[in-house]
Amino acid sequence: MTRNLPTVLAVVLLLIGAVVSENALQEVPREDPLGRRLLYLPSAEMLRLGSLGNPGLVADLVYLWSIQYYSQYRPYERFLYLETVYNLITDLDPLYHDAYRVGALIMQLPTTDEAIHKAAVIRLFDKALRNMPDNHEIAEAAGWDLFIRYRDRAEGIRFFEAATAIPGAPHRLHRFLTRWREEEGAWSVDDAIDYWREVREEARDEFDRLVCDRQIYRLVASRDGELLDPLLSRWQAVNGRCPASWRELVDAGLLGETPLDYFGQPYRIEPETCSAEALDAVRLE
Repeated sequence: MTRNLPTVLAVVLLLIGAVVSENALQEVPREDPLGRRLLYLPSAEMLRLGSLGNPGLVADLVYLWSIQYYSQYRPYERFLYLETVYNLITDLDPLYHDAYRVGALIMQLPTTDEAIHKAAVIRLFDKALRNMPDNHEIAEAAGWDLFIRYRDRAEGIRFFEAATAIPGAPHRLHRFLTRWREEEGAWSVDDAIDYWREVREEARDEFDRLVCDRQIYRLVASRDGELLDPLLSRWQAVNGRCPASWRELVDAGLLGETPLDYFGQPYRIEPETCSAEALDAVRLE
């Protein structure tokens, strides 16, 4: 249905009303064990009623809001209502490919509750496949995310099997699925980097290339961390503290220069764990 100007204006007015109401509610004192005032998100059913027949437009607006919100979170609110938000968006628009993909990427940020958020990633991807059973791209992305991020070969193979069963799936999926099955443990980080470079070359639009860049970024950071973390530990053992900057390792002769990530930015030294940390793992613009 056409998203015409009167409908857009009506939806915007409804959202403004929701924002005003939320601001008023936020002034009411309350305990919040999650560290932030509760987000007052209406249900998908209520938003459909208020969308005047354009739930896809509302899904677009909530999606854009979610990108802004989760790009400005503080560490303790990183996963606040995350699954609820992306379930809401994909309930409004079950074919919203980018919402599934971006939601899953945000859920994969490092956390102390890895098992909980891994389960949420799987649920979101399973929902994507139920709603888009002919989309081999989302099934492929799910397989790689589960394998690369969580080292869960069984779940990775499950999603790859779903991808290869879809007519028109590229031959590379069959090739890599066969390798996973036959060469258990043989897949290296460098193999995965080469694979995603190949996928990037075949990408049809900027968003697909951006997703590939994020996968390569994560893999390169993982590979670099295996080299940098032992150097940081060695320097710490000698000096009794974590180095404040890479310059101290360069001056000690342990590094030739400040190490840079895939996007050309210096890695951060996380003082609590004294390990290399990538700064831009998931931001999508």
